[in-house]
Amino acid sequence: MGRWSWVLAVLASLCVAACNTVAPNRLSLADTAQLRFTGIEVRTAGAAINWTGAEDEYLRSRNLSLTDPALVRTPEAQGYIRDLAGRRLKAAVERALASRPDGARPARLVVTLVAADIPSAAQRILIGGSPTVRATIEIVDARTGAVLSTYSGDQGMRPAGQGVLGVVVDGALTAGGMDDQFDRAANDFARRFKAWLAASA
Repeated sequence: MGRWSWVLAVLASLCVAACNTVAPNRLSLADTAQLRFTGIEVRTAGAAINWTGAEDEYLRSRNLSLTDPALVRTPEAQGYIRDLAGRRLKAAVERALASRPDGARPARLVVTLVAADIPSAAQRILIGGSPTVRATIEIVDARTGAVLSTYSGDQGMRPAGQGVLGVVVDGALTAGGMDDQFDRAANDFARRFKAWLAASA
């Protein structure tokens, strides 16, 4: 059951990713190639974040109990989780764009995190689930502040270990240096954005 549930989760992830309707790039091929990204701003206010790992990290950093759900509903806790998600998503976009050739036209990226769903080990054991990150990215002219184009309607999604055995193996791989679930999904989202740019350039 564990093996088949993992296979089904992977297939479901691929299906959902394939069914996303991504907004077309409003820039021409030549204009897209001319972009030079000078900064990335990530906004997380209002994002729906389900990320047990970040909650546990906050509680440990404050030496608080890991068994009281009310402790992660405070404004401080929610701010910590949003800030962590924002920094990790920004790093993923930076990594994805590091090898992209720069053009001559300076532009900024405004990334708005819409949702992050990082299923806990317990969830993946009982019902399954794959980490997903959904966001929008506005390409903003650095000189005028005008929005040149918007990347929206897509999400990053990657498989994670399902069932007891899958969770154990996944945990061992993460401990051994593999990206954790948030970074896997964020990296996938960032790679999709880079591919969207390349397809238009």
